[in-house]
Amino acid sequence: MFDIETQKSFEEVGGRENLHLLGVSVLAAYSYEHNKTFVFEEKNLAQFQKMLDAAGRVIGFNSNSFDIPILKRGNLNFNSIATLDLMDDVVKGAGFRVSLDNIARTTLNASKSADGLQAIKWYKEGNIEDIKKYCVKDVLITKALYEYGRNNGHILFLNRNKEKIAVPVSWGGTQNNLRQILEDAFKERKTVDIDYVTRYVGGQGGSAEAKNSRLVDIYNINNATVEGYCHFRQAMRIFKIDRILKARITDNLYKIVGDVQGKLL
Repeated sequence: MFDIETQKSFEEVGGRENLHLLGVSVLAAYSYEHNKTFVFEEKNLAQFQKMLDAAGRVIGFNSNSFDIPILKRGNLNFNSIATLDLMDDVVKGAGFRVSLDNIARTTLNASKSADGLQAIKWYKEGNIEDIKKYCVKDVLITKALYEYGRNNGHILFLNRNKEKIAVPVSWGGTQNNLRQILEDAFKERKTVDIDYVTRYVGGQGGSAEAKNSRLVDIYNINNATVEGYCHFRQAMRIFKIDRILKARITDNLYKIVGDVQGKLL
């Protein structure tokens, strides 16, 4: 788990295409192996490389688009290590980028202590210690967010209308045979028990459950969705497959209109 702060802003270097000019002021990293947080300044980033070489995976937030390209420009090697950018699942589930502060406030009831521009101001003032404290807190927030998503299968954020939105994430792994289970349930006409992440959880103070169990009689299945009778809602519903975390076939048999008509013919 890691995060960096830069010496300069995008405005100072002429835009996002000049990542290599931003420079690194501080890098903070949490190691699960050592159960400890480490902090590095630019002059000793080579010590972080030793951590990378010994690690099985590195985790960050927006790291593939920001932190890692900057560090690669500083001659750090990420070629032999797996990377997990939590932002990737956020964009996949939400359809757009969401700030760490928004997600942390909504999911964890925690907030960042500052922002990147404040960290740059501290660097210009020579205030490295405050940058370190801020960067460490960001890493610990990222760690808490990762662990929440790994354990619960989703994270939360507030959209522009102050609605609480749930985003499914796969940080705890995915059920490899999920689609096969759904197809088998449909073929055998057996009710399937699914763990489903609902998109709209409610307003800013909403307390509805983001993840819930649903018993569904599948009537149709395609590449992206499952259509069927939801026993919880007692009505037909369409479920997005990428929001289904787990599925289990029950012993309950059901019939659909086509089955009945087929027998009559």
